[in-house]
Amino acid sequence: MFLLNIVAVLFLLLSYAASFISPQKIWWLALFGLGYGITLSINLFFIIFWLLLKDKRIWFSLVVILIGFSKVLNIFEFHFLTGEPEKKNEASLYPLKVMSFNVRLFDLYNWMHNLETRKKIFDFLSKESPDIVCFQEYYSSDSLELNFKNNDTLKKIIPARFSHIEYSLTLRGTDHWGIATFSKFPIIQKHAVHFQKQGGNIFIYSDVVVGNDTLRVYNTHLESIRFNMKDYKFIENLGSGIEQDEVDRSMSIIRRLKRAFILRATQVEVLHEHILSSIYPVIVCGDFNDTPSSYTYSTLSKGLKDSFRESGAGSGKTYAGAFPSFRIDYILHDEQFRSTGYQTYHDKLSDHYPVGCWISKK
Repeated sequence: MFLLNIVAVLFLLLSYAASFISPQKIWWLALFGLGYGITLSINLFFIIFWLLLKDKRIWFSLVVILIGFSKVLNIFEFHFLTGEPEKKNEASLYPLKVMSFNVRLFDLYNWMHNLETRKKIFDFLSKESPDIVCFQEYYSSDSLELNFKNNDTLKKIIPARFSHIEYSLTLRGTDHWGIATFSKFPIIQKHAVHFQKQGGNIFIYSDVVVGNDTLRVYNTHLESIRFNMKDYKFIENLGSGIEQDEVDRSMSIIRRLKRAFILRATQVEVLHEHILSSIYPVIVCGDFNDTPSSYTYSTLSKGLKDSFRESGAGSGKTYAGAFPSFRIDYILHDEQFRSTGYQTYHDKLSDHYPVGCWISKK
């Protein structure tokens, strides 16, 4: 048992290292970052085991967990009594209600097997009425045949009538895929960075004027793993007794993970450098497609506050798809702001849960 405990501790230390070493240098370390929650649970088991035996080897896992305790708070927060949003002062434009939501193309292809999903997304947004909302996997169509003129519809149902929409792919001249930020306040400057030439991942920034302040709102969608249907089926059937080609399918998944880890590391460094150069205080929203134990999160959160850490509660999981659930959607902000009332909305409207919080000046 002690030998197994040593292995568990080594795995936990490797998961810590994954936050600081780029996958471009050692890609397989990112696998340990991905498995941080499991490794942490195993080490907690060993603490209980040695405690029951009243054995001093309890300190072995306990010390290593305490060394990286901040990582525990990245995946589980305890603000159950302090997460209430501030009340908006009539004399001030703050706090701002900020949301981030990967809408999965507003269920264009009926993945949810519910033809009402798009309407439910609009009803949800109308009810929440955000001041600033960032969408990833955004889609809008100019076609008269498709009722997906989302650009126009959104401006009618939410108070955010200013928009910054950037397309990474347009087909037939009428169908557009990309990313979008909608704001209740004027947007005075817009810029987009495409990581690939066409159809790839992207980030945009929008300079938003709130009273006498100018904020720079970043909205990003970083590289995903791009599992195919066979990969999802394999994951769903694990442990079910159904016969599968486990070696071939496992290698396929590892290849996809490796590709995503390396591409995402490149994208993150470009985005991070841009954030550092901002002349305005920033709010960073997006689907990072990576966990709080990753190099992605460690890099992008440098010098910024995580709104989940500030006022969230529970595990904060945002991915609702077939792969094991993680927190991969974020709202980060400049240290001169404070965030309250962080919430993960568990409405099944996409394969991501929307997240939101109230942001005000300190």
